[in-house]
Amino acid sequence: MSFQVKYFGMLAEIAGLSDEVWNAAGGLTVGQFREQILDKYPAMREKKFKIAVNQRISEDFLLIETPAEIALLPPFAGG
Repeated sequence: MSFQVKYFGMLAEIAGLSDEVWNAAGGLTVGQFREQILDKYPAMREKKFKIAVNQRISEDFLLIETPAEIALLPPFAGG
């Protein structure tokens, strides 16, 4: 299965891109995806971020179903 991943803020800087297509085996949970992304981009382990699936903040136990758009969201500061 494949889905679109979007990176924002410092996470985009770490990844070196703002979005990419992610290919994974079927039956992937948000938590499993988080581990894969941290394996690919180890510097993200030092950062706090939330994962949204189809524009909804998601818990690690949620199963990702395609089609899906995943966003990695760092903390936002207001001003």
